[in-house]
Amino acid sequence: MLDYGRILTYNRVYKKAFVGLLVFALALIGLEVGPGGFGAKAFADASNAQGVSIDAGGAGDGAAFAADEYYTGGSEGTNTTASNGDTGFSTVANPIPQTDWNTYRYGSFSYQVPDLSVGGEYQVRLYFLDWQNTQTGLRAFDVDINGTPVLDNFDIVQTYSNKGGDGSYIGVEEDLNETADANGNITIQFSAGSESVPLVNAIAVVPVAVNASGVSLDSGGLGDGGTVDTAGSALAETGWVATSNTDSAPSDVAQNAISGDTGARYSSDADQAFGDYWQVNLGSAQSFDEIELDSGGFTGDYARDYEVQVSNNGTTFTNVYNGTGTASPEIANFAAQTAQYIRVVLEFGSTTNWWSLVNVLVYGSGSPSTGFVADNYYSGGSEGTNTTGSNGFTDFTTVTNPIPQNDWNTFRYGPSTYTIPDLTPGAGYQVRLYFLDWQNTQNGQRVFNVDINGTAVLTNFDIEQAYSNAGGDGSYAGVEEDFNETADAGGDITIQFLTGSVSVPQINAIALVPTAS
Repeated sequence: MLDYGRILTYNRVYKKAFVGLLVFALALIGLEVGPGGFGAKAFADASNAQGVSIDAGGAGDGAAFAADEYYTGGSEGTNTTASNGDTGFSTVANPIPQTDWNTYRYGSFSYQVPDLSVGGEYQVRLYFLDWQNTQTGLRAFDVDINGTPVLDNFDIVQTYSNKGGDGSYIGVEEDLNETADANGNITIQFSAGSESVPLVNAIAVVPVAVNASGVSLDSGGLGDGGTVDTAGSALAETGWVATSNTDSAPSDVAQNAISGDTGARYSSDADQAFGDYWQVNLGSAQSFDEIELDSGGFTGDYARDYEVQVSNNGTTFTNVYNGTGTASPEIANFAAQTAQYIRVVLEFGSTTNWWSLVNVLVYGSGSPSTGFVADNYYSGGSEGTNTTGSNGFTDFTTVTNPIPQNDWNTFRYGPSTYTIPDLTPGAGYQVRLYFLDWQNTQNGQRVFNVDINGTAVLTNFDIEQAYSNAGGDGSYAGVEEDFNETADAGGDITIQFLTGSVSVPQINAIALVPTAS
């Protein structure tokens, strides 16, 4: 028998011609190309950088999830129970169509999802529903991603039973944040565990908007070593009320994490499980941009993968941070939020540790970022450094948002493009461009153009003229130009520095800051 899963990995350049010839050849020898062959496959786009969703074992739903692809091994299965199950259960953070629950791949198998952004961060969402079993202990298997174990002796029914499942057919979602390897792949391996064989109903690989809260770049330089935010002070915890959804002992209640007594703790009093959460009601809406989760002396009881969510009504929560824990304490920095409720939700279980918190601190929003990271996301141009022996006049009145001296002192020059990825698609950002010409102090010696997302924003731009128009005196003065822009559907903003009438473009620093929605 031909292995059609392997055929799909052949060079995409030739796939259409190859498929046509193969189908014709199969017809000549009397083999039918039916549901188990190419008719059930959906070829991937040329690039999966913006994510991909797979209906494991199925033909897709005609919209969100494509037909089964990128797999090796295993067999297709279908729901034959005549039930649609209880797939709206609270453990499913991102619901999927019913038809995708109704099919699955089972046995020992793997998926290698290609054509992702090399080094890009993705949330891998695995959807499980066991249509054969409604009791715990009848199916337990392992899942590795890129060679690292993420689920150990995973029991689908046990997972939803821990969340109040009643033995019916309930869908479970497990979310893991992963990084595409040097080839742009994420490989998911499903292996036999202690009981029966693995299965998965659907897989979604979704880009994580790691720059959603903004990014600052030291063009041509190594950055100034600053942090995303200058932290504010820890908020007073008076009147706060903490709760959780775990069955904790009276001595390990949620309130212990904000009691000020580091000798007391909140504990899950059971193995960490997907969907466990600890929550605090601040009593009123407050502004904050950082939380610290400290497991104290219970050093192994830190959260492995978790979300930080906020709410103003205690019912509808918005995710503001995804974290991967490696030790305690864990610190989550995010864009400033104003909310009354904070919830920390586990996205990954651990069969070796409980979840403990002896102290949770919430830090008020601090001063805006002045921390610029090393030059990144560029193509073209060359690096340059200030060699004048002067620090210039970088606090000139045309600079609305001052930056550290170190970031003025380096620059990228020549035609270049910055494509800033991993922003929130469709969200607004203020693009701040910082210019200081260390070679020239007279008008007309450097004139160039700047486009953002294909639209001209600066035409025949002369750095010296810009600050001369504002009262410049021919010294080395910094200039800031600000533009409100929207991240495209892929979560990118592209900035092009183009040659104009004299010399070549240059840029000293770039900052992207979310605008108020």
